[in-house]
Amino acid sequence: MQLNVIQFPNRKQIIAPSTWTKKRLADFHVEALLYCQYKCCYCSSNSGRHLKTIRPELEAAVQRATGCDFDPHDSVNMTIAFEDVVKALEAELAEYRTRPGRGKTLVYSQLTDGLSPVVLRDGTARRILELLVEKTDYRIRILTKNSIVGSPRWIEFFLGHPERFVVGLSIGTLDDRFGRRLEQGTPRPTSRITALRALQDAGVPTYGMLCPVFPEVLQSDQLERLLDAIRPEFCEHVWAEPYNDRQNWRYVRKCFEPQSFMWNWMSHVYGARKKAFWSSYATELYTRIRERAMRDGWIDRLCYLLYEKQITHQDADSFHDLQGVLLQSKKDDQGFSRHSKFAEFQAASRAK
Repeated sequence: MQLNVIQFPNRKQIIAPSTWTKKRLADFHVEALLYCQYKCCYCSSNSGRHLKTIRPELEAAVQRATGCDFDPHDSVNMTIAFEDVVKALEAELAEYRTRPGRGKTLVYSQLTDGLSPVVLRDGTARRILELLVEKTDYRIRILTKNSIVGSPRWIEFFLGHPERFVVGLSIGTLDDRFGRRLEQGTPRPTSRITALRALQDAGVPTYGMLCPVFPEVLQSDQLERLLDAIRPEFCEHVWAEPYNDRQNWRYVRKCFEPQSFMWNWMSHVYGARKKAFWSSYATELYTRIRERAMRDGWIDRLCYLLYEKQITHQDADSFHDLQGVLLQSKKDDQGFSRHSKFAEFQAASRAK
């Protein structure tokens, strides 16, 4: 199937503040794509504000280029790139009087996969990274599903700029068939594990990104095997997250056979609004990761991303000391969780 690459006008600001600060992932971000080449059915970006605010312009551009309607959740053979993003980044960096980024982290990229094949083939990704190294002092976080980062050529590039890069591959399962259903067009999860280990063995700084981990992964010991596979002892941090609905659960459910475990789970949690199912799943995911992290001595590196407003009061007790937990739901004016139980935990933690 031929890929339609649609060019879209650049934003005025290429280096933008990151919404991932509360995840402790980045302070700023740079994007090469507006709409990703990879098609992960659960992607939160496809429901994101950055697309909603320009939806009429996007729909018009897609109609002109393809004659088709634009559905960000279901446009498989399409990607939308920024026009002349390298030149725009060069111009923006030329305006700084001093090198920006000292003591800060910039992620390439937050909204899309910045190492999608389309921006690798034309050199866009490589040139953006070179510019960031040459013209800024940011530490550059790479987050991708493209296992090419574990190739000798890319390892050599990262090692050629010591302390400038930290690289992570998003991996939520060890089951390639499961991954193929959810992540169309991406390299297999097992190939990402191989790439991550190649980076680690070469001495490139890495981190773990188990986001999202679906309930099916908890039906066996696959979660523990996944944790072993990413080798947390070689990771600076390990981020993990349950699936969070971003107005896309119906698209996710379509990836599964009717009446299968995941199809039924989606139907119960989101169709029948039995949110206690989600609370139980998110809690089990945390407790099992925490148990392994405590056993193997990397609990200080765990970053479990939790939208706690969905957690029942009964399940909340499992998070009592908040070890390794980064609360993501909206806070009150004092910076405490709006969930009363988690606010208690936070208050107790700050009083120590």
